[in-house]
Amino acid sequence: MPRPEALSADPLPGLFQWCESVADALNAQLAAGGRFAAEVACRTRAKLAEALPPAAAGAPTFSAPVRFTDRFGVDVFDTSDGRRLAAAVLFATPDNKADSDSALAFAARVAGVLGAGVGVVVVDAVPGPPAWATHLNSLAPVSPIARRARKGEWTVLAVQPAVRGGAEQLDVWSHLVDAGGALPAVPLSVGGTELKLDLEACLAAARTRG
Repeated sequence: MPRPEALSADPLPGLFQWCESVADALNAQLAAGGRFAAEVACRTRAKLAEALPPAAAGAPTFSAPVRFTDRFGVDVFDTSDGRRLAAAVLFATPDNKADSDSALAFAARVAGVLGAGVGVVVVDAVPGPPAWATHLNSLAPVSPIARRARKGEWTVLAVQPAVRGGAEQLDVWSHLVDAGGALPAVPLSVGGTELKLDLEACLAAARTRG
């Protein structure tokens, strides 16, 4: 698995391997065959368009423009309640940073997870300014405005919903990592149990996958 400076050519295969190693790391901390299970959830914008059903019969009231985007990450499901999302790890791709609409769509995905009271880890390890962070801050104030990633830096954001003294809040762990620097281990709560997601260890495991 390449380091930041080598991830720019074609990051999607490497990101997919990283997602697999993240799912393995989370499942290793969850009871085997138990209530929770981590699953890789990766689909490109092109694959999403291919999977859409044919147009419905009859003319719609109107059609609205939309920007589909890549979706790379890991979902943790609570299998005791159907398949309810219990936590998520989301990786930014170049498509998520291609333009303002795609950055907004990525930010809305993060905010939607948080709005459901679910913890999320966001990893931005691809080139380009993190415009999604500006959009996210307008939806949920969890991305520090004073210091955003500079060229070559990676962004890691861990956010956990919490209620203290009757007040609903979002606990945030924000990290900016220099190119070649060690990635952090961040918390991720699943069903009231706090897991540790060691992103550097997962990156090393992804490298062994080829």
